[in-house]
Amino acid sequence: MRDVITHSLQTQSLGINMLPIDIRGGVYHDLLAPNTTTFVMYAPFKPYVSLVGDFNGWNSRANRMVTDGRGVWWTTIPRPGETRYGYYVAIDDQSHAWVGDPYATQLKWTTDGPWAYLAAQSPAFTWHDQAWQTPALRDLIIYELCVRDFAGRWFANRPHYGTFRSLLPYVDYLAELGVNAIELMPIQAFPGDSSWGYNPVFYFAPAQSYGTPAEFKQFVDACHQRGLAVILDVAFNHAWGQHPYYQIYPPMYGPKGEWLDDWNPFFHHTSQAVNGWGGVDWDHFAGETTRYFQDIVRFWLREYHVDGFRFDWVCGVDYDSRNPMNPGFDPYHGMSAIGWAARQEKPDCLLIGEFWQLDGTHPIKSAAKLVQETPLDAYWNGDFHHILDDVLNQRWEWEKRDIFRAIGGFRDYGLTTATQVVNYSCSHDEVRPEHEIIFYSQRHITRPASMTIQQLAQAKALLGLATLLTAPGIPMLYAGQEFAEDAPRTIDFQPLHWDKLQQGDHQRHHQLVKRLVAARRAHPALASDHIRFYPNDFPREQIVRFDRCLADEGSGKVTDFVAVALNFSDGRREVELTLPWPGRWQDLISEKVYTVAQNVWLPLSRWQAAVLVYVG
Repeated sequence: MRDVITHSLQTQSLGINMLPIDIRGGVYHDLLAPNTTTFVMYAPFKPYVSLVGDFNGWNSRANRMVTDGRGVWWTTIPRPGETRYGYYVAIDDQSHAWVGDPYATQLKWTTDGPWAYLAAQSPAFTWHDQAWQTPALRDLIIYELCVRDFAGRWFANRPHYGTFRSLLPYVDYLAELGVNAIELMPIQAFPGDSSWGYNPVFYFAPAQSYGTPAEFKQFVDACHQRGLAVILDVAFNHAWGQHPYYQIYPPMYGPKGEWLDDWNPFFHHTSQAVNGWGGVDWDHFAGETTRYFQDIVRFWLREYHVDGFRFDWVCGVDYDSRNPMNPGFDPYHGMSAIGWAARQEKPDCLLIGEFWQLDGTHPIKSAAKLVQETPLDAYWNGDFHHILDDVLNQRWEWEKRDIFRAIGGFRDYGLTTATQVVNYSCSHDEVRPEHEIIFYSQRHITRPASMTIQQLAQAKALLGLATLLTAPGIPMLYAGQEFAEDAPRTIDFQPLHWDKLQQGDHQRHHQLVKRLVAARRAHPALASDHIRFYPNDFPREQIVRFDRCLADEGSGKVTDFVAVALNFSDGRREVELTLPWPGRWQDLISEKVYTVAQNVWLPLSRWQAAVLVYVG
């Protein structure tokens, strides 16, 4: 009887030249008839596509799909229940491929292959975040982490990778730290069990090793209930070769060995200079690719309630091999089109890009243009990190680095507001300052005999964080910075050393960072665009002084004020700060309280910061 029903539905489908909704892939229950499931696959230029799975014994002739003649294939069958499934695709008249669903929302990835998985029907997830509001850019304090490492551990000499479930207990910890946004390194399905995630294959599915869709929803829901936004880091420049679209559109060559790019609607062939990350390169200036990634961002915003995205290496995403010298960003392809789709789904979503100039593209295609010409809000400010890192590690001629521009020069980059930059003193891309100082830089840094190498590293790391959390722009911490984690940078499994939180120096570091984060949230001056530097000769003094203030727009009266002094030298310094009100001012670092009339002189030890706030 089941075969009769299936045949009837397929016969009905043959009389339909178009689906009732504009879709390119996925699984839809009751779309064409009650108690049925419609499977959709996008495969233009292919002569034959069929649905295969556990439910039909992987028979490539049992459930042939029909097409609208424009690349969309589909078939409708009685609901199959729990099953693995995929597609059999004739590549041409001589070869074929068995592939998973490029729109799969869950996988069963085994040695048999990466097959899509359709779970038995279960009640819809109950969300509790109806009152949730994504934080404004100006209020963001981001915390970047890798699920595998942050919530993972070694036990009995075996790795236990972090999961969405094991990450849940840390939601309260992060909320108490004071950050209000968690940026997850890529969680979209990748090969194997252990990865940073920058080798994605199935973009609609969470990594199998991290957990189920329901478990990720539980994590997002818990974050929202504790005041934490969730930002997904996504790698859209490239995919790994197991991607179904690459499997059914392998490289094709002409009689002289030339690539036949026109036969591939998704990928183009680029040199290592353009895609140095490995994998296969998406052609984001092909309409098919544009639509695919628009569907991806819409899905994660709608299905998982995530608050936004950090787009990895947007220069690669926005590389147009047909017109690489375009001086701007195409409004219909690349980052503009992806960002537009995200904004249509969630107008207040957070969109952040990683940008650096790509050789062979127009020199005026800049980070400032990225935020001016596309829907993206901000970009990772690599200059902030690179200059600060040189100064903290005292690399060659570090005194000549323009630390003032790094801290407060966002307008010099052509930006209009400080919320267009995300600053950081460390991210997944860099060695932690503590590790680099302990194992490398301490050799050329003059350290007093009374100070251990670890204390030197922690002092400088805290100085960097004080700079970060008091500078204009959106601050971002990297996992473990709050307690001075000093583990090396590696893409291999590297769980955090949580036991450090029980050690004295690391405990003190943690409390100081919490205090700085709290000040960032409590003082609107620190979230403003205003910064005023004092005249200091940095090459000679290695001192930076500035104040941040917020004034009433009507009267011009100062309503909030924070004064900052940073001693990057290896000697003791006496510094003067000018304050707007007489009274009691507290240094958040030393916790000393100063009663002043207007000016205050502060003693600063080597590599020490002072952050003064008014306490009455």
